[in-house]
Amino acid sequence: MKALAIDCAVTRLTVAAKDDHRVVKTTYDIGMKQSEKLLPAIDSVLRELDISAKDLDYTTITIGPGSFTGLRLGLSALKALEISNKTPIYGVSTLDAYAMPYDSAIENVLSVIFGNKEQFYNCFYVRGNKVTEEADSSIDEILNQIDPENDVLVVGPDADIFVNMVKDKTPLYGIHYFDFKSDCTESLFQIAEKMIADKKEPCAEYEGPVYLRKSEAEIVLEKNKSAE
Repeated sequence: MKALAIDCAVTRLTVAAKDDHRVVKTTYDIGMKQSEKLLPAIDSVLRELDISAKDLDYTTITIGPGSFTGLRLGLSALKALEISNKTPIYGVSTLDAYAMPYDSAIENVLSVIFGNKEQFYNCFYVRGNKVTEEADSSIDEILNQIDPENDVLVVGPDADIFVNMVKDKTPLYGIHYFDFKSDCTESLFQIAEKMIADKKEPCAEYEGPVYLRKSEAEIVLEKNKSAE
């Protein structure tokens, strides 16, 4: 199958294209400048495989939680391809995509994305199965869900931040992480193709990113209303 995958839920943007078993990807660790690189990156990976946007069987994307700006940007780009070429979009939970490579781990798996201060988007998995709801939680709230006698493997691009912050709070030695050197686009391809095989519907026209946290604008608006 020919496909395009985008992970722009965090500041590290990755775009990948595949043509059956051939995969080309590019990554930009550029902070909040994703808008400058996304469209050129899509064009670049497609050209490397000598395929065009109209050849794609599907596209797939991390649909949240994550960066408000990044999620909107990535989904807008894929919706443009959907409108132009009727290419279906398969949205995948960002936390699921980061956790998938560790679905055979013997430990409980905690997938995390750093929000701000001491808040993390998070979800727990056991043998690839999601065992908690995705949440936006403080470190203390997450730790309250962990049995200190159980080992926990923390995954995702901000796993090291979480583990180091935990070490400053409490000596839960069962919590560890792998350095996050790869990206989740391979997971996106695998999850999307399983969705296709299971005949699950792609994203509907009205569907957008999944936000677990209110935007700064919404927070300011609520404060202004409460002050009236």
